[in-house]
Amino acid sequence: METRTKLCYGPSAGRNTTNVQEYLIFHIPGNPGLIPYYDPFFSTLHTLLESTPDLQSSNFHICGHSLLGFETSEHDAQRGPPELAGLEKQIKYIDGLLYDHVDEVRQKTGGITPKVILMGHSVGAYILLEIIRRHRKQIEGGCQDFDLIGGILLFPTITHIARSPSGIVASALLGIPGSAHIGSAIVKALTYFIPSDFLNRLVRLIMRFPEHAARATTALIKSPIGIKEILYLAKDEMNMITDDKWGEEIWGAATDPGTSKGDTIHSNLIFFWGNHDAWVAQKTRDELIRARGFLEKSPDNWKPTMHVDERMKIPHSFCLKHSEVVAEKVREWVGDIIDVHNQIGNQ
Repeated sequence: METRTKLCYGPSAGRNTTNVQEYLIFHIPGNPGLIPYYDPFFSTLHTLLESTPDLQSSNFHICGHSLLGFETSEHDAQRGPPELAGLEKQIKYIDGLLYDHVDEVRQKTGGITPKVILMGHSVGAYILLEIIRRHRKQIEGGCQDFDLIGGILLFPTITHIARSPSGIVASALLGIPGSAHIGSAIVKALTYFIPSDFLNRLVRLIMRFPEHAARATTALIKSPIGIKEILYLAKDEMNMITDDKWGEEIWGAATDPGTSKGDTIHSNLIFFWGNHDAWVAQKTRDELIRARGFLEKSPDNWKPTMHVDERMKIPHSFCLKHSEVVAEKVREWVGDIIDVHNQIGNQ
């Protein structure tokens, strides 16, 4: 069973293409980094954005890719043979794909460069911040680049993931030499002779997954190195995602008045955590919010907006069964990012 490694929703047929602003919303998945998990989320967000009255003068291109190592065939036509990839390699890979998508939108719109809003889920949020840091270096170095106007970080694991409840367990297991190869071999041995269609039904029954998630999970299990990549990347996450490594040029990106080199300087960051997320240590999350987030009645209005889900109890793996409610929130935040960007542009 194979699934797509690329997922894109563009402007609907017949939608106005004159005197509109093109936006690329580029999503970076978490781990496991298989983009089909997010199909209902993309679809719902696309519908919501296109039906929002205040956004009728905007066209949205919502795109995302699976991470390296999550190819569901031996030789993906675009990527070549699958290979294991750590966090740094994933960052470089996704950064390159972002530029490819900007060029793709240019080609589809007759040369119009879209304004870019990044989304990242879980470790994808860490990758998002790294891409912003590298993008800013490009701008500050005098390179011509696209306008990166905002980032939406969903259930972000950006500091001390190994201190989270699940991270403590994962660190212990992944510390076993050869754990990625052992874990992958066990899964392969248990499922090798099970036909994909039957395995798909088992996943739905045992894990109570909806169809899209069951198909993605089945493809992951049957993929060449997907299970091994989950464990390999997770071990790298435990080792690399530690202290807050970004300076105020990233955290203060929202309305920093210190420089004027392009729209990236005014990129608006919005964070959303679950209240009891097994992959986020509550203590480190709260410390980060106090240190970096915008607080009411604070004069530091350049700091990013940080939300904690106190009411809806949305789980970390929202893309399985909670796509619609998160898409509603993201629709609102996309509008906020565009409004802030337009206000700054008019100053």
